[in-house]
Amino acid sequence: MPNPLVITQGDPAGIGPELVLKILANPPCPNLRVIGCGNHLSQIASQLELPFLDQYLIDLPLPGSIKIGEISAAAGEHSFACLEAAVEGAMDGTFSGVITNPIHKEAWYRAGKFYPGHTEYLVEKTSSPDHAMMLTSDEITCSLVTTHVSLASVPELLEEKRMLEVITLTHKAMSMIKGQPARLAMPGLNPHAGEGGLFGSEEIELIIPVLEKARSMGINIVGPLSPDTAFLPAIRQNIDAYICLYHDQGLIPLKTLAFDLGVNVTLGLPIVRTSVDHGTAFDIAGQGIASISSLVEATKLAQKLTAS
Repeated sequence: MPNPLVITQGDPAGIGPELVLKILANPPCPNLRVIGCGNHLSQIASQLELPFLDQYLIDLPLPGSIKIGEISAAAGEHSFACLEAAVEGAMDGTFSGVITNPIHKEAWYRAGKFYPGHTEYLVEKTSSPDHAMMLTSDEITCSLVTTHVSLASVPELLEEKRMLEVITLTHKAMSMIKGQPARLAMPGLNPHAGEGGLFGSEEIELIIPVLEKARSMGINIVGPLSPDTAFLPAIRQNIDAYICLYHDQGLIPLKTLAFDLGVNVTLGLPIVRTSVDHGTAFDIAGQGIASISSLVEATKLAQKLTAS
């Protein structure tokens, strides 16, 4: 049997603890482990009348008291420690892959962990300069050229090297997942993909040359597509993945079409890492109503990627 996959608890004040309790009660694949706080998980299990299978737990006690649904430095410190332990275990071969539950960025900042999110930490920890965030589901898959940055800063961040990096990583990953060469598409940056330069020159000066270079490398990619129609069903049915230029260009269609079923994959790392595609959901934390669908899909995909 391969080494286990490990799931992080995520922010202990959010829905992560509830999700790991639920998935361990009905695991989608064998040989799972969870990194979290045993006492905290036991309390949540008792409150929600959920089973607590502590034989699968790697216990990391909370550094201080927390309150469900509230941001705190203690919660940020703990979720960061869980992630760090999981990644180090994957890097030394203890775990075959990492599945992450949501953290709260402000809690990390309060704890002195100044990363915009999981991806930025993973890239630094694993020394992986070539990387991409890919969000995938049965309905739609999107990789992002830029992620957690202001919309105003996007044009200056669209460099040929970065765009080709995301295109090639996505093509490799989706070709493996699909079992055949992937079909990619890139929406434009400007309305109507610039309308021949009337609404911006980025498509003519940068995007079209990048796509031509990608095609010369044997990658099947179309674009730049007009962003307002790029995600229509008639187009999606012929596309395996979109290369989106900024965060919401990819996240809006993905969350509209597959909110509970999307999975976040970090491409380009030396380890397998998948994640749920939702946040800490403080507003429903502790109520027992959080859906485990995204976590189940993230676990299934991690199992598939580690088996390849």
